[in-house]
Amino acid sequence: MSGGVLVGPGDDAAVWQPPPHRAVAVTQDALVEGVDFRREWITPHLLGRRCVAVALSDLAAMGATAAWCTATLCAPAETVLDDVLALALGLREGAEETGCRLVGGDLSGIRGPLVVDVCAGGAIDPERTLRRGAGRVGDVLAVTGSLGGAAAGLRALFGETPPAAEPGQLDAWVETWRRPPARLVEGRRLAALGVRCAGDLSDGLLVDAERTAAASGCRAELWLEQLPLAPGLREAFPGGWEELATGGGEDFELLVAAPQPLLERIAVDWPPELAPLTPVGVLREGSGVALLAGGTPLHLPRVLSRHFS
Repeated sequence: MSGGVLVGPGDDAAVWQPPPHRAVAVTQDALVEGVDFRREWITPHLLGRRCVAVALSDLAAMGATAAWCTATLCAPAETVLDDVLALALGLREGAEETGCRLVGGDLSGIRGPLVVDVCAGGAIDPERTLRRGAGRVGDVLAVTGSLGGAAAGLRALFGETPPAAEPGQLDAWVETWRRPPARLVEGRRLAALGVRCAGDLSDGLLVDAERTAAASGCRAELWLEQLPLAPGLREAFPGGWEELATGGGEDFELLVAAPQPLLERIAVDWPPELAPLTPVGVLREGSGVALLAGGTPLHLPRVLSRHFS
């Protein structure tokens, strides 16, 4: 495919030419100090990488290829210059690792918390776009990767140390929060193989499954015993792993809905180097979301991740 960034940083605007017969996908995400992160939780370099990954996760959920991103940094006057440079380097490195290019942005002072706002764009096949509203009654719900690790890491950053956690497990969960995945390769492969319904798990399985179901005119039924949990989660949080896995958010995995025969065919040739795909529920007639264990409906765990809740 031809196309690409024709004019990068240095001019008043970047210029990008999408490949022939491709549409343009654009997303934007802002991370705000005190709401989405605290400075003592993460280095400026890792913060830059995290900001890019969060934005690119939305492109992954559409089945797009990430091509470019811009970043706006609003920083209070006391911000150290070296921290700004490290954050910018993290932004650039995080983008380049996915084949994306940081093409510009803005820097501004602010009388308030640090804000990093990333806009990202890429190319997408208009005939193979993943949409939340493309699910149908009977479609199986499946997720990439594992659930609950980032939420457990966030609890550790807040100072909650479960006594049953294995040595090194807290550090692993914290790194899961600091370095969220952007499942761009998985998203493109799912779209190419015929999946048409997907979204990312930024706000937790319960919230995002309900969004997908509502957009598709269905009810989401989730199976607790099928959830792919982060290693050690159940053992370390015997009384609260359900809440972390379904309502904690920050996983940035993909949630897809597709006919069972299609998912079974995909599973046969799913590359082992990609995040595994696990069935976790089904779309039914009706509305809302239900969580079942052994076929029995459960009281929904508390959702931890909604903004403005």
